[in-house]
Amino acid sequence: MGLTRTRRQNQKQARNPTANKGEITVSAFIFLTLPFAGSELSYRYSMLVCVNGTVRMNRRGFLGLTVASARLGRGQQKPRQEAVVAAASRDRTPRVGIVTSNFRGSSDHDGTAIPGLADPRPVDADLTQAQIDAMVAKALDLGSPLQGGLASIIGPEDWVVIKPNIVSCYGLGPEANDGGAHHPYIAGAVTDLRVVHSLVTYLAEHKYGARITVAEGSGEWLPAERSKSSVDGWSTDWGGAFGGLSYRKMVEDFTRRYPGTRFEVMDLNFDQSVDLPVSGKALARNNPEGIYTIPKTIQQCDRLISVAPFKTHAMTGVSLSMKNYFGIGSGAKYGFPKEGLHKLGHPNEVLIDLFSLHPADYAIVGGSWGVEGDGPHPPGARSVHHNVIVAGANAVAVDAVAAAAMGFRPVDLPYLGLAEKRGFGVADTDVIWTRGNDIEEARKLFRKPAKWRAA
Repeated sequence: MGLTRTRRQNQKQARNPTANKGEITVSAFIFLTLPFAGSELSYRYSMLVCVNGTVRMNRRGFLGLTVASARLGRGQQKPRQEAVVAAASRDRTPRVGIVTSNFRGSSDHDGTAIPGLADPRPVDADLTQAQIDAMVAKALDLGSPLQGGLASIIGPEDWVVIKPNIVSCYGLGPEANDGGAHHPYIAGAVTDLRVVHSLVTYLAEHKYGARITVAEGSGEWLPAERSKSSVDGWSTDWGGAFGGLSYRKMVEDFTRRYPGTRFEVMDLNFDQSVDLPVSGKALARNNPEGIYTIPKTIQQCDRLISVAPFKTHAMTGVSLSMKNYFGIGSGAKYGFPKEGLHKLGHPNEVLIDLFSLHPADYAIVGGSWGVEGDGPHPPGARSVHHNVIVAGANAVAVDAVAAAAMGFRPVDLPYLGLAEKRGFGVADTDVIWTRGNDIEEARKLFRKPAKWRAA
């Protein structure tokens, strides 16, 4: 298989290596000499671990270190610190895996053969859970860092939060009599539960994470215990659309299968929250203080994985792994359907502000269905059947590749430009190292929103 223009250009050194997305990752070994034994600061630094040449710190340890450092700066003599720095090598070129259901193999940039799926199927075929499992596992392997793979991002003791997009709920009518804002569910409007199931299976099998939380804060539905409805986004079986899966059944099943790992769902709208400022100046023009109310789950988790479908959006053009961040705005603060967030500024601005509060450590886009047109809701939105998974450790790069596969030019999407300016990643698909399928092979032109205009 010949190399495409994208792959040939990916052989060049990346022109714009990006910052590490807020991962609590240290690119050096740090040794401290403290004048007192057993200090809190010394304990916090003991949470540094070296994984495949990269020194990583547990996020909770980092948050504690910040507090400890502040305490040392108040009323205590500042300890003498001696730092010895040894650079650790790191793959700076963003890698994104692309896997369609008919993937039969390809060649990497250096000519190395990449095996295809054992059971390839047409991109519009109905897939089994096993076939989705194979696609997700392949995309994770191809999109993870060159050195160390996913293990260089997620440790065995990490608290991992998986953030799906559950913007609607099957089984709820259009009335909003319980505080939600119910739009009819259509295929592709929500994250494919089988993709989440595949991801959790992969994490559990590889012992990545000691606690795995599936978390969402929908603007469309309330948890059943807070509403007049008997069904919510956690308990619905989606009319059998995902093989009868529901999130609650999924958690119960994984708890039985992997008793050493904690599994749970968390409604972010009613989680304990914290007010956090955006670093620097907020982009949202009506939020001069730059403060957002977000769930403590998002603030405190060690690793955050955003999982979203291929979807268009009337205001942002597309709704992918970064637009998924609207779900971390607390509904108890911003209301339903998060109208309080929309008042702060354009969604392109707000989503980058929210993303900055805990940038995704990994991003996955795709499944079997997506939405085109005036998404995310009918009547302007329409379902699209297209079996493809896009995955990588940089959400900006993943969204750029996914948008290109939908027929959008990443340069036309303002939020990607804002993300680049803030140092969250690179959206130039000529720089991104795509592996597996080429973008052209995965491309299906999605009908664009009628009133949306390119930047």
